[in-house]
Amino acid sequence: MEIPETLLKVAAIFFDIVFVLLVAYVVFVFGFRLYWKRKVKKMKGQELPLLDGEFVRLRKGKGVIYFHSPNCQPCKFVDPVIKKLSKEFKKVHFVKVNVLENPDMARKFGILATPSIIITKDGRIEEVLAGPVTEGVLRAKLEK
Repeated sequence: MEIPETLLKVAAIFFDIVFVLLVAYVVFVFGFRLYWKRKVKKMKGQELPLLDGEFVRLRKGKGVIYFHSPNCQPCKFVDPVIKKLSKEFKKVHFVKVNVLENPDMARKFGILATPSIIITKDGRIEEVLAGPVTEGVLRAKLEK
């Protein structure tokens, strides 16, 4: 049995479209990762934006700003780690920011994804961690 030529053309067009979409997805994902790495490098060493409330405590000493969302699954794994470390490190100021309730704060810091953790020292950004972080990694960053 021979396959009709029109069906072969339709199948070829379909596979071409699928291939283009797959390539576009891969380019988008890796492009976003490269963009985020460049952005993080630029953020290091910058002074914190003018902030009030809880953020005033971050001007002196070491601090952690934890950006999270209540409907974010990775945030649910990082929350207990943040709570545990906030009890252990008494000299480090911890500030939690819910990006759904406070989107302006996330915009000020340029946060693109949750969970994101910004480690500060004397009012300057020392480290930016995007995505879920293990307790060991965060502990090592805070002990520096």
